[in-house]
Amino acid sequence: MKNSVKIIIAIVAVALAFAVAVPSVVFGYSAYQKKADLKITIKKDKTLNEFEGFGASACWWAQYCGNSELDEEITKLLYSKEGLGLNIFRYNIGGGEADNSQSTIGNPWRKTESFYVLDEETGEYKYDFTRDANAQKILDLALSYGTVDTVVLFANSPHFSMTISGKASGGGSDGWQSNLSRADYKKYVDYFLTITQYFLDKGVPVKYISPINEPQWAWGGGYTGQEGCHYDTDEEIYELLTLFAKEIKARGMDVKLSCPESGAIAENTERWFSELYENADVRDVLGTLAYHSYWSDEYVERKADFGEWLNKNVPDAKVEMSEWCQLPCTSDITSIEGALIQARVIANDLEYTGADSWSAWVGVNQAGVADDGKNYTDGLLSANDDFTEYEIAMRYWAMAHFSKFIPAGSVRLESKKNINDLQVTKVENTEEDNLTKYATNTVSFLTPDGKVVCVIVNEGVERGLSFKVDASKMTVYTTTQDSQLENTYSGELAKIPMPANSIITVVFE
Repeated sequence: MKNSVKIIIAIVAVALAFAVAVPSVVFGYSAYQKKADLKITIKKDKTLNEFEGFGASACWWAQYCGNSELDEEITKLLYSKEGLGLNIFRYNIGGGEADNSQSTIGNPWRKTESFYVLDEETGEYKYDFTRDANAQKILDLALSYGTVDTVVLFANSPHFSMTISGKASGGGSDGWQSNLSRADYKKYVDYFLTITQYFLDKGVPVKYISPINEPQWAWGGGYTGQEGCHYDTDEEIYELLTLFAKEIKARGMDVKLSCPESGAIAENTERWFSELYENADVRDVLGTLAYHSYWSDEYVERKADFGEWLNKNVPDAKVEMSEWCQLPCTSDITSIEGALIQARVIANDLEYTGADSWSAWVGVNQAGVADDGKNYTDGLLSANDDFTEYEIAMRYWAMAHFSKFIPAGSVRLESKKNINDLQVTKVENTEEDNLTKYATNTVSFLTPDGKVVCVIVNEGVERGLSFKVDASKMTVYTTTQDSQLENTYSGELAKIPMPANSIITVVFE
């Protein structure tokens, strides 16, 4: 997850070297299919899942942005109708590493200020909800624009005072040990729900709470890049979430669980989803089964298999893709490549896993210039540490092609392409799955006001684009390396040119 988010040139270099060094054979599609015009058939009468919207987390930028002169400008870019119009705000309930004298997290951005503070006179912890004021200000600004209808409170770790290591950044010498004692489960539940109640009492539309985040990864050891908590066994996860569920019901709180925020599709996700779905206590307050789309950017068949598994095993559960960024980030913020990858991942998660919502890891990330003079930060926006300067990344426009046109309440439609342009890369001498991705990726929705919206991501050659759909007019918006979200056509239903390496949104009426 976020250990790899910041700009570490060594990581990028290793990733690039690995890509060059590993022998591989590329099986391309046929010349005809590679160059053929693309025709998409959209069936308005074939409705699939209802969509809840798009979002981003406020880690860790909000705690700095809220104290800057750019606070409203940045927040508008992300959450207002004039900007991306994101309707999901993921607020981080930090583990308090900014207050921890024993913290080993080096980057100040990744140390959070907690509402749970030590009273020096009594030696006891108490709540102070005037704290984390900058992040609260950003949340209030986002809510003021009238677009945010869903707030998710999530924690990467329990408060450091509750952990075994005394840190909110993992436990043990190598990080692979549980960092929350069962004896402190109830304390963590009370802590998280007390904070949740504070936000509810303020009138914040907290819809989901997420107390566990990527429990399969190690978050301690020699390198602690951020807050995080490992759980050794599945039973620990189930036991903790069951306690949360019971206490939510006991308190009569109008919130649901979003869990377990698994860090990757291919790891433990299916087992966790099954067990939590069948857990009677958890099921009573289960809002979404949440996964992160890391490490599957070029595994479209893996995502399709996962989507089939979801339909078969948890058919009436809401499934949320709650976090993704490019890892390792090898696309600088000015490159269309980064936008294409993000748009492909969004389209694949919506089309193949049937995700009911999609959130980027962070709205804004720290700027970091590499040795080649480029900024490889992976946020939708990039800012310097004190938020006196910022840039809009190309990934921002990738998100815009979806979030500005597919509002909450839209329903996904069945749509089909006339060509098979699957690309398969076989990586030799490993046990990994073959890399698979389509040159063109699409997803279609019916909006609440009756419009049909289709997003097409073209990582292949220039080709013609046409549609079979029950509509008479269409408006086309196109992003390429040289232009962003440009209105390139408005008129009757027609065949249009689709540039190579482009993202296109078509709105039909």
